Amino acid sequence: MIPVERQELDQRETTPLDTSVDELNANFIESIARLKRRLRAERAGDEFNDLHRSVLTLLVSEGPRTLSQLSDHEHVKPPSMSETVNVLEQSGLVERTSDPQDGRKVILVATPHGVHFVAESRRRRHEWLNQRLHELTGEERRTLAAAAAIISRITDS
Repeated sequence: MIPVERQELDQRETTPLDTSVDELNANFIESIARLKRRLRAERAGDEFNDLHRSVLTLLVSEGPRTLSQLSDHEHVKPPSMSETVNVLEQSGLVERTSDPQDGRKVILVATPHGVHFVAESRRRRHEWLNQRLHELTGEERRTLAAAAAIISRITDS
């Protein structure tokens, strides 16, 4: 007997090879958006928006930054970034320190709690996706690997 989730996947028609570019475009965008929403639902800490997460992830992965560097990176005005950093700081995920080369500047650093928060969010998303990938057949995983390579090529163009 095929598991219910599996039946639902099998009952959906695969995209025919003669699908128009416009149909493929619409289906592709819809699928990616649904996947992004689902991955969002699997992460830790629902009280943070995408900007909070992006700033914290940048501080964890690339190290300390000034408020203006964060604003430039995220393409937001300094007052918006200041509000974002305040939320992260009040949550204990980020702290402000003095720049060792210029004591007038403030450097923002992820706290150990912030590092753990990012790691936990990644772990939860990866765990959910790994479970879904294990449910696929070998052929489906090969197809998905090929699609991932194509998506990367589109993204990098």
